[in-house]
Amino acid sequence: MLRKLVLLIYLLSIPAMAFAKPFHVRTSSFVPMHGETVFNGKYLTDSNNTTGWIENGEGSGSGEWVQFFFPAQVIVDSVQIVNGVDQGKVNRIKDVSISFSGGQRQEFTLLDTDQKQNPRIRKFPTTGLGLNIRSVYQQEGVEQAGISEVLIKYHNITADEVAAATTPTKGKLDISVAGEAVVVKTHKMSAEEKKVLYEKMSELEKRQAVIDEMKVFFDKFYSNFVTMDDAYPRMYTQAKFMLESSTFENFRSMLRKRKVLDKYKDAVVSTSGLRYSIRTLTPTQVELWVKGEYTVIYDVQAHQIPENALFYLKKEYGEWRVQDKTEF
Repeated sequence: MLRKLVLLIYLLSIPAMAFAKPFHVRTSSFVPMHGETVFNGKYLTDSNNTTGWIENGEGSGSGEWVQFFFPAQVIVDSVQIVNGVDQGKVNRIKDVSISFSGGQRQEFTLLDTDQKQNPRIRKFPTTGLGLNIRSVYQQEGVEQAGISEVLIKYHNITADEVAAATTPTKGKLDISVAGEAVVVKTHKMSAEEKKVLYEKMSELEKRQAVIDEMKVFFDKFYSNFVTMDDAYPRMYTQAKFMLESSTFENFRSMLRKRKVLDKYKDAVVSTSGLRYSIRTLTPTQVELWVKGEYTVIYDVQAHQIPENALFYLKKEYGEWRVQDKTEF
């Protein structure tokens, strides 16, 4: 990764302004640039309907997502959404789900309008919100969907709210009101249930399931790498952790001395340009090629970083970890 670090130092060496943000935003994909405008999650809170987030995945937008991370566990008071983006012809989102860090999920339908919409959000303690596109208002010849504004109001959780959240409730929410949500409690499979499910899957299904896991894993991997996040060394196996952690800390210390560390932390990363090809696969190990390019955006400038590497991953404590990487 040292070659990539040197390249990133060069790309992020241009002075820029720092912007205060009430929460951190990540997206599954985004349009790097249209003219002089970037359409990533950073611009969902700038009170400008001509900017926002436009997804850049395959298809019409179904399955794409945007995630909001709060500085602590909070209660969300309200969510206000402006559907679609004025600048550029994109599909508006129709059916959407909002997920909480505790596993709860709400599902509702947005209207096909650019007026502000306020879906009624349940008071679940959470450290983040995930907004997942389930369907869109499809326009002929339009392949991308987007939203221009998301305003989230929240407050720090109180002791009474913690107690209320632990009280079991039954039944579903009243869905007679347009835009109301149904709460779905997710079931976390046990290790035995996962084993039975894996044995029933075909080889093609197993590979596709792992590819889906790899997309999520490497989105975090490259985002943590570029932004110098503490979680990056922990994405390696125990055998590699000490070496990667030492290299990571030395490099971050050097960036801090050069007064450029904040530039890394403010960068936005998209891995939609990466492609994954599995060479070997077992329930606990995978060897795969990662090829293509990932995009690093800082101060409205997009930079494509080429990648051509062979990764070897192992599962430790039920989580994928990098054991080895060979760059070509």
